[in-house]
Amino acid sequence: MAKQKEKKTITVFGNQIKKSSLFWFSFYAIAWFLLVLWIGNWWLLLFELILFDYYFTQKVNWIFWRKRGKKPSKAGEWVDAIIYAVVVAYIIRMFLIEAYTIPTSSMERTLLVGDYLFVSKYDYGPRLPMTPLSVPLVNNTLPFTKSVPSYISAVQWKYKRLKGLRHVRHHDIVVFNFPNGDTALAKYPSLDYYDFVRMYGWKAVNKDEIVNPYTGQIQRGTFGRKIYRPVDKRENYVKRCIGLPGDTLQVINGQVFINGKKDAPIKHMMYKYIIVTGANDLNPVFLKSIGVSQEYLNSMHQVPDDALYIMPELKKYPASKIIILPLDKAQYQRLKTVRDIIFIKPYIKPAWWVDDYLYPHVEKMFVIKDTLINYLLDKGFPAQKVKRLNEVLNKPLSEQELLKTLTYLFSDSITNYIKDVLTLTKNSPYAWNVDNFGPIWIPKKGVTVKLTMQNLPIYRRIITVYEHNKLLVKDGKFFINGKQTDTYTFKMNYYFMMGDNRHNSADSRFWGFVPEDHIIGTPLIIWLSINKYAPIYKKIRWNRLFRLVKGM
Repeated sequence: MAKQKEKKTITVFGNQIKKSSLFWFSFYAIAWFLLVLWIGNWWLLLFELILFDYYFTQKVNWIFWRKRGKKPSKAGEWVDAIIYAVVVAYIIRMFLIEAYTIPTSSMERTLLVGDYLFVSKYDYGPRLPMTPLSVPLVNNTLPFTKSVPSYISAVQWKYKRLKGLRHVRHHDIVVFNFPNGDTALAKYPSLDYYDFVRMYGWKAVNKDEIVNPYTGQIQRGTFGRKIYRPVDKRENYVKRCIGLPGDTLQVINGQVFINGKKDAPIKHMMYKYIIVTGANDLNPVFLKSIGVSQEYLNSMHQVPDDALYIMPELKKYPASKIIILPLDKAQYQRLKTVRDIIFIKPYIKPAWWVDDYLYPHVEKMFVIKDTLINYLLDKGFPAQKVKRLNEVLNKPLSEQELLKTLTYLFSDSITNYIKDVLTLTKNSPYAWNVDNFGPIWIPKKGVTVKLTMQNLPIYRRIITVYEHNKLLVKDGKFFINGKQTDTYTFKMNYYFMMGDNRHNSADSRFWGFVPEDHIIGTPLIIWLSINKYAPIYKKIRWNRLFRLVKGM
């Protein structure tokens, strides 16, 4: 007698269900439970009811695009495959890894323009979506458009990060949402809106109107409309973490100090170098062979106007022989041995030089110093008139008072030097430049600081924008959410990011701290690298494919 075949179905709520369905229900139900346990939102367990109905009770046809009980058509199979692929890709992108492309040279030569990366989200813990109503698998604009948003910001969830493998460490390369990207301009979505406001004025940028200085006519359409973006839909940036929460950071002559100690060296850290060549110019082929990119070869003769003042020794050389190049330590050592180079020195701005575009963008105040007097004498202004500035030496002046004093002494002859004069006289607690910056304390979650008028510029944006409080300053008193106080306790950790290409990086020196809720992850591997300057048959940088980013 033949052995009776084992039944492959079971009866559940009057329906005949395959035993394999019981296995897959159990598998997905346990996996989903573990995911909910990780996320910590128990409402998500309601999805288990959908799984139960799909496999057992079958009251709802969840696969609505095909008829239940019938073999799917070819179109139905394609729909199944596409939906499955999108769901899997979305889950992988949300919890595990995300693709990212290096758009600028701020991390050269560590990461090159055209490197395609996979970014790990599980290292620091995946950040749950904060803007849930969005098109899957895209960042902030719809494909094939420049400014059409891919999301609806009406619904916003609170920041929550799942447990990861570790916290951000010193010198980690980090991908994050641009902190100043809460507001952007349609024609310049990846640039800093606030820089445009400081440069052109609030009215010109917000009304999209610029007055042509030569014709006096109003030009419209320069900036495009203003865009507001939630945290997780801002542009992605990549930099190296230099300062952690609670650290005190300072840059002295280009050297970073953390809590009073020299920061550890970074392998491919770059600075700009002023180079003077002899009879023969540098061969571009040779420069490419040591890793100088075509981007820098194209701009190496664009020496800043202030270089001659910061380095007066350059005045004895013909301008045509002076070039500027960003170099790392190995490239610098190689160029030092070249016979045709008669001068090579890092372009480090002295401590007295002020870059007025750096964080925290304080109100302007000016003080006449010896450096201005020496500058004016060097430019050939009458010594008798220049010495009269000693009467207001070290006295704080407004910009209007300063210009009035200089115009009184030198008339229109000072007009062409106003920019340098303002730079040499600007003075405040934050009169810094890119090579001499700080000291600055990096806020840490749970730490309370005493608020003063002096440190308010450092913490104002944190209090109002990142941590969503209403701040009012009246008669020297601080009111937060309507209550008078002279202290503030930080709700999040903050980080100080810098590019390895120190003189070609818009980073925390320019726009301040990176809040923890902006952090996306850390790069894992370079899976493709394209050189946009190379001919078609040399576009791919084969030596960079599948290179691990960790340790770079």
